[in-house]
Amino acid sequence: MKSSSLLSLALGVSWIFSPEALVIAGNVSGQMGWLIFPSLIGVVIVYMVCSRLLRSESLPSSPGWDFLVLQRGSGSIPATTLSLTACLPLTILAGTALLVTAGYTFNEVFLYWFPNFGFSFLLLGLLTTLQLFRKEYALWLQLCFSTLAMGGLLLLALYGIFSPDKQSTELLQQGSGFSLSSVSLLLLIFVGHTLSVDQRRSSFPLPLVMGFLLSGLWILASLGHVSPERLAASTIPYMTTAREILDDPGRQLMGIVIISGTCGALNGLMILTRNILTTLAREKTVPLFLSTQEKRWVLPFLLAAAIGTCMATGLAGNELLESLLRSALILWLLYYSSLCLSAVRWIQKVSASMPYPALFSTLLLMAGGITLIIDDPRRLEMGIFIFSVFFATSVLSTCWHFINKRQNPTGSP
Repeated sequence: MKSSSLLSLALGVSWIFSPEALVIAGNVSGQMGWLIFPSLIGVVIVYMVCSRLLRSESLPSSPGWDFLVLQRGSGSIPATTLSLTACLPLTILAGTALLVTAGYTFNEVFLYWFPNFGFSFLLLGLLTTLQLFRKEYALWLQLCFSTLAMGGLLLLALYGIFSPDKQSTELLQQGSGFSLSSVSLLLLIFVGHTLSVDQRRSSFPLPLVMGFLLSGLWILASLGHVSPERLAASTIPYMTTAREILDDPGRQLMGIVIISGTCGALNGLMILTRNILTTLAREKTVPLFLSTQEKRWVLPFLLAAAIGTCMATGLAGNELLESLLRSALILWLLYYSSLCLSAVRWIQKVSASMPYPALFSTLLLMAGGITLIIDDPRRLEMGIFIFSVFFATSVLSTCWHFINKRQNPTGSP
């Protein structure tokens, strides 16, 4: 496999090994039992259809093609708004939640005397420093992060599958909790497969398939060792399962998975944000200083300051953080759905035919995002947050649009 494919795979699977994705996989497997497997297959098929749509030869292949497709489908201001709401809230809130989880994991599993927030800020400083160098360095370290997380989870999953505490007949009886809300949550596990650096050049969505296989193995091991009730109710189902599979060595191995998965997920999101803002700056829809090609040090420090502020002000210990992070994931899902919908319209105009499977899959993604908001107990807070983010970014996008239009009345660069 070529090095570019390895790097793309490392980015594409990074979110799947994050603590948040593992929590969703554990809780939903506890709620649904074995019914999670056909649901997981359905979710992956929906994403594969959308991935094939975005790899269509009818779409542009130039850098920033995704913004161009969005811009053609909805206009410059909505495209900028959708792009900003997709990357900034997710990077900041995921960074806050994941870093604090990694800090607690390091404190409880490896060194009890080391301050958990101290470790969280240490990781934040290291990952921020990494963004100051060329993107190639961040990509190669991403490969290390993903390999560690993938290898540790695979070892635990295989050991758990070949030494189950339950018989297969007992596993088949654990399937009474099917719901649209649970299926919709599974959509959030695979949102990161779009981080692949060469998703347009790849003929096969390898990160999506690899993520599905590893998630399926881990869920099977979890159901074979932990009761559905414990999985559904646990705030750290991954650690509960690891302890049941391999006792203390399992906890230590899972600790490595959580810390490396946190580094991989946050590094991947920072790279994503760099790419999106560089594209927007090139299209002159945001200020040039946000482009890493212009001033490499500005954006990483802005992101680090926002994440550090969220951790220092106590948001990390607040139950509201989970709902805000879910809202940020839903914003990314809505952005991806809007991109697919714009691509459907683009292809319809170019080929004079409607790609109905892609349209149906896109509508399912949108319906899943709406379902997650409606069925959440904190739907009011989530709705206020999503509306506020859209309103704030749309105001900024509109201001930047008219400032740029005033500076370049003829549309010249």
